[in-house]
Amino acid sequence: MIGHVKLEEARQTEGSKRFIDWCDGPFDERGAHPVTARHRLDQLDLFSDDALIDLLDRYPRKRLQAWTMGTEPLRREDWQPVDTTGVPGKDLLAAVKSGRLWYNILRLDLFDRPYREIIDQLYEEMAEASPGFTPVSTVGTLLLSSPRAMVYYHADGPPTTLFHVRGHKRMWIYPLEERFVSQYFLEEIFGSAMDEEVPYSPEFDQYAEVFDLAPGNLVWWPQNAPHRIENLDALNVSLSTRYHTEASERRKLVYNANRFFRKKLRFQQLSVSENGMASSIKCFTYRLCRRAGWDNATEGYVYKATVRVDPKGPLGFIPLAEPVTPPFSR
Repeated sequence: MIGHVKLEEARQTEGSKRFIDWCDGPFDERGAHPVTARHRLDQLDLFSDDALIDLLDRYPRKRLQAWTMGTEPLRREDWQPVDTTGVPGKDLLAAVKSGRLWYNILRLDLFDRPYREIIDQLYEEMAEASPGFTPVSTVGTLLLSSPRAMVYYHADGPPTTLFHVRGHKRMWIYPLEERFVSQYFLEEIFGSAMDEEVPYSPEFDQYAEVFDLAPGNLVWWPQNAPHRIENLDALNVSLSTRYHTEASERRKLVYNANRFFRKKLRFQQLSVSENGMASSIKCFTYRLCRRAGWDNATEGYVYKATVRVDPKGPLGFIPLAEPVTPPFSR
């Protein structure tokens, strides 16, 4: 399998036993501002064209999300699911290189051992750099995206770290404040009742921290901080990792409890405090209600694709005769 030997060689090479260099300052998982650093993943063959084609051919299509991407951050209607059924890896890669596409290769850590080992080592180093940082679990998604493609303004539920490997991109990270992402939308995101995209206004940009990412750049940002991304040139490859800690799970519980009481009892403006007696009582009560079956689970998303990946298409895809359910929506 491509990449296995090269990973071990990289670890044994003098001066490259560690992947992360905290040259721009110490990492503090409790910090309120983004942190950048350097990493060495771009030196591995695991992210070469041949390795990516091999991965795309082997990877379960139900875990490969494909999307069209526009050029205007306010035109989210340009973001649509794309069918990849039966498309070989070489065509998938050719289409994303020349078109306007974005692939999320979800939960790579569950499928491919070398990537799992990389993620484990990355977070071991992050834990060493931030005393008290003890992730309960870590997951990874490989992002392949076209030149000039963009990620629309959104807020992730779990905390996230991005390791950029190929190409160049610009990233805007905004403060975690009500005017940039409301409590209501965070409740819906944590409750899996909506996608992560939230309302955006260009005037927000004056409050953002902006990062130009090149191969070998790492960026971490505080949990739930809204952000958006624009690719600058060529194919972009990034390893997006999410992690869970006791603190991040506590935040998720608080927002889910608030959502439950808002919907069931019409309570408004509930506190998002994650500490104290009132928060503990609220979360304990919500747990009891959930166990009693009073918190109906969301059904998730069912997508319909009207286009299919094809490198011969002008934007890397062609129209379908009729809509289909893409594999990742099943």
